Amino acid sequence: MSRIQFTYPVFSIRCLPAPVPELQLSMSRCVILILAFCVPATSLRGIEPPADAPFSPQGLVLWLDAADADVQQGKVARWPDRSGHENHVEQNDPDWQPARVDVGGQPAIRFAKSKLERNQLVGFLSGEQTFQIFLVMQAALQQQGSPRVVDLTSIGTSGNYSNKRKGFWVGYEDYALDPQSKGRLRVAVNIGAEGASDQVAWDGKRHLVEAVYAGNQRWALYQDGATSGHGRYRGDVGFLGFDRGSKLSLGHHYGKQEPENFFHGDLFEVLIFDHALTTRQQQQVGRYLTHKYQLSGSYAKPPTEPLVFEEHIQPLLTRRCADCHGMEKPESGLNLVDALGLFRGGSSGPAITPGNAQQSILLHIAGAKEMPPQDAGEPLSNQEVELLRRWIDEGAKTREPVDLVALANENKTDHWAFQRLRTPAIPNRATGQSINHPIDRFVDRKLAAQNLSLSPLANRTTLIRRAALDLTGILPTPQEVTAFVNDQSPQAWEALLTRLMQSPHFGERWARHWLDGVGYSDTVAIDNDQVIVKPARGKWKYRDYVVRCFNEDRPYGQFLIEQIAGDELVDWRSAPRFDDNIREKLVATGLLRCSPDDTDQGELNIFSNRYYVLHRTAESLAQNLLGLTMQCCKCHDHKFEPISQRDYYRFTAFIMPALQPRDWLQPQHREMRMLGKSELAELNQKRDQHKAALNQLRDAGRQILQGRAWDAIPEPIRADLVAARKVAKEKRDEIQKYLTDKLGDKFEFTAAQVTAALDESQRKEEKGLVQEIATLDRQEQGSWVQAIYDVGSRRPTFVLRRGEFETPGAEVQAGLFSALEDPEFPAPQTTPQGTTSGRRLQLAKQLTNWKSPAGALTARVRVNRIWQRLFEIGLVATPSNFGVSGVRPTHPDLLEWLTVSFVATDGKLKALLKQIMTSRTYRQQSFSDDSRLAKAARQADPGNQLLWRQRLRRLDAEIVRDTMLVASGHLDPTLGGPPAPTLNRPDGMVVEAGYDKVTEKTTWRRSMYLLQRRNYHPSVLQAFDQPLLTENCTKRDASASIAQSLMMLNDQFVGQQATALARRVIKQSTNKSDANAQMGMAFQLALARDVTDEERKWLIETFRDHKQRYVTKGQDTEAAHMSALTRVCQALFSTSEFIYVH
Repeated sequence: MSRIQFTYPVFSIRCLPAPVPELQLSMSRCVILILAFCVPATSLRGIEPPADAPFSPQGLVLWLDAADADVQQGKVARWPDRSGHENHVEQNDPDWQPARVDVGGQPAIRFAKSKLERNQLVGFLSGEQTFQIFLVMQAALQQQGSPRVVDLTSIGTSGNYSNKRKGFWVGYEDYALDPQSKGRLRVAVNIGAEGASDQVAWDGKRHLVEAVYAGNQRWALYQDGATSGHGRYRGDVGFLGFDRGSKLSLGHHYGKQEPENFFHGDLFEVLIFDHALTTRQQQQVGRYLTHKYQLSGSYAKPPTEPLVFEEHIQPLLTRRCADCHGMEKPESGLNLVDALGLFRGGSSGPAITPGNAQQSILLHIAGAKEMPPQDAGEPLSNQEVELLRRWIDEGAKTREPVDLVALANENKTDHWAFQRLRTPAIPNRATGQSINHPIDRFVDRKLAAQNLSLSPLANRTTLIRRAALDLTGILPTPQEVTAFVNDQSPQAWEALLTRLMQSPHFGERWARHWLDGVGYSDTVAIDNDQVIVKPARGKWKYRDYVVRCFNEDRPYGQFLIEQIAGDELVDWRSAPRFDDNIREKLVATGLLRCSPDDTDQGELNIFSNRYYVLHRTAESLAQNLLGLTMQCCKCHDHKFEPISQRDYYRFTAFIMPALQPRDWLQPQHREMRMLGKSELAELNQKRDQHKAALNQLRDAGRQILQGRAWDAIPEPIRADLVAARKVAKEKRDEIQKYLTDKLGDKFEFTAAQVTAALDESQRKEEKGLVQEIATLDRQEQGSWVQAIYDVGSRRPTFVLRRGEFETPGAEVQAGLFSALEDPEFPAPQTTPQGTTSGRRLQLAKQLTNWKSPAGALTARVRVNRIWQRLFEIGLVATPSNFGVSGVRPTHPDLLEWLTVSFVATDGKLKALLKQIMTSRTYRQQSFSDDSRLAKAARQADPGNQLLWRQRLRRLDAEIVRDTMLVASGHLDPTLGGPPAPTLNRPDGMVVEAGYDKVTEKTTWRRSMYLLQRRNYHPSVLQAFDQPLLTENCTKRDASASIAQSLMMLNDQFVGQQATALARRVIKQSTNKSDANAQMGMAFQLALARDVTDEERKWLIETFRDHKQRYVTKGQDTEAAHMSALTRVCQALFSTSEFIYVH
């Protein structure tokens, strides 16, 4: 048998052509080109791919050609890699080895219950990264099973990771319930979300197929050079990247042995790249494979003339997208009919990335058929999507040049958000309405320009419910509603607002908003395992600090300074005792402990994870406080924002001394006791004294018991027993064993026996000592908090090339983004207390200097978020993006005027809320009638951007639950404290601990006091969109789904509260059987308004139907009455009025 030698510059491969005759199979060749795109991995240094490859080999980490396989007796034990990385795939067990065959005169590796594997694919890093796979394969339709052609499995497979990080596979899945799925290629998360082609590949015909994972949960599939599927994985089942690199398996599902997991077919060639290829690069590979294997496909040589926007793309987008994304009032701020709009983007950022279609949002949304919406026309055809892809990959050429540098710096000095505050004049009255409030004047001016006006005021019942839920999240009582409705004085509304803001529940409501923004959870790590919960000791004290600050109406500047640099305001290190001020300042820094930190596990305490915590903390800080997205700048200058890579690391340098990766403290070692050195020493000394006294007292009791035991033992054997007890157990003779076995337990005493031996005064003393020790233990355990403080030495900060810590570049000093720098406001000189760098204090001072551009931006972002909480959408619709690529404010002068007013009151939240909520804009009704003006408003401004009516708003998930508890009378109003634990039931439901031990006296904590996890929320909250906090959240989703209706109808907790509400109604009724009166009372308690005659009639009919049914089933009249009323109460919980703010 001859050997053929292929020699490349840095390595050589030997392969044996197989003498085996071609096996006859009823299948023909197909080529599968699989692309999956994330963040580029780092190629190994010093290894170069083949120089004579027929396409650009840059980034090639695996190249397998069937002609190179090592064959022995027709079986393949090793398939060498010719990429230069030596990623050879092997199989040592002959029973699992595939065969090498000739198919049509070309070698192939035939898999039939066989597999080839590699324990680590060199060239891949941990995390979500770019990779692209090419396969040439041939397979007939498998009637059942889940064969994997390529399986990439994370090396780290501990239970601490969900299915989102186990890996990625390419293959086929048979779904008996979906016959149309047969034979279609799928690209998917290891066990989770899948993307499927709309074309059949397992059909015995020749195909060239591509599958793409494009990052950010986007995937795409292509067949024969044309689009065959685009989509986006859902976040709850999507891909979070690889854990500590990837294993590779060809031909089966890694770790599975079931027959249905094996691929049956032939592989001719396999290539894997560590980056995303452009269209031209893909064409090169496609033409190479098509020519080599004589395949048909549309991989023609690209035309020399590139596509031009005005000629090829603009007509398409104008025809298909202009209705929603035209020049005037484009949806989400995205204008798709001119080139500048595409490059600038909308609320989700730039629509395209020139030169890289797979990183362009527009391509994936169009390819996934998400846009245009179903009711707005047909989706783009595959040919039209391909046209977009080619244009973007060719660099997105335009006839009229788009200056990307100018766009990135667009308004760098003029961009509205980066300017100092200005005080706009309050407009004159624009319409004939009686409008005096400044806010209404600004809104009215915009409305008048469209011949529109504000809607009528909402009725007083609606207003008190709206105000109570907005300010406290607690429904008003029927008595409070009646009192407000009957109070017609001019001061009644303002007095109501004042009373609600004085409620301790005000701080809870507004703290929940803030905690969303900082990404707060009660746990430490990324929280990917439903069963394993890792609470962060004492972290809840930061939550209580935020509640306390909002109740006290702490000035926003002080609030920020304490959270960013509270530890630098007090000399806590040398303080012998911690007073309340020191404790408060340290607890406040919990803001910077809100990013997930997996380094608590030894194997994950690595530099890449440490840098992730550092960078994620800085990014969250910039996004939450400044409304700027800086993630893109970790690797390169921002393409559309005036933020450079240097800016990214300058900003990160502010917090580097506290989160220094080279002086890292794991989360469990960063915990801090709120006790000064003297306090801790005194506590330990006092506890030791109490323990010594307790031991002495108990020793006296043991001596009494021992004396009694000796007295009970016969005198002749006492000496022998004493001697036997002194001998080691294993060395005792038979007599000694007998004595100790029979009599030894007489000298072993329980704690209860020891206590009983003491006299009454001694027992009282013992009880006191035990209580004192327990109190001291609780004092020490309760003193732990999650704080931030500088650690280690003051190391320099470097720009990291491509964001990789292994390749540091130039050193930088801590500083703000250059676009926010102003020579009139240089970095302040600070005097931090104690031994600390003072960097975070410097940052806090800069962000709270309201006269500077940075301070002005900080204040604008805060005011916009407050407006958003009251109107659902902020004056700037992108609360986390105030940059050039964000949406411009709908009412810029109003935002500016409110911000000036906000800082004039020292950043007091309650003053701003009262200012907004006393406006007619806030108090107007949320529905539109059939009047001529309302019809004109709906036509001119269907999205209500001009605020001609108040918006109908869905309650936050926590308030839905809390409102049920308020209605039922079972809400525990206690503020603060450790989180209430939750349980994961076997059926997948997450519930509050004790759900199965509910009595008529059971009370429940507010939802914000339940254990706050990042991923696994209580099911009733998850149904109503409680956000996943793997990152911070500045704007919640508000979906309307069938799952919510089913939850309100079937959930055990909802049923318990409906029962409690029915019981409350009956208890408060004068006549326990008066259903008519009870319907009205239930309505008042659940919906905070009186029932109408029509609604009462409907409720009575429903009640009677249910009562009759229960009587028929054998319940007595009283029980049937209770059961029927419970069903009515649950129906009220299920109404849209219950879960919406009108």
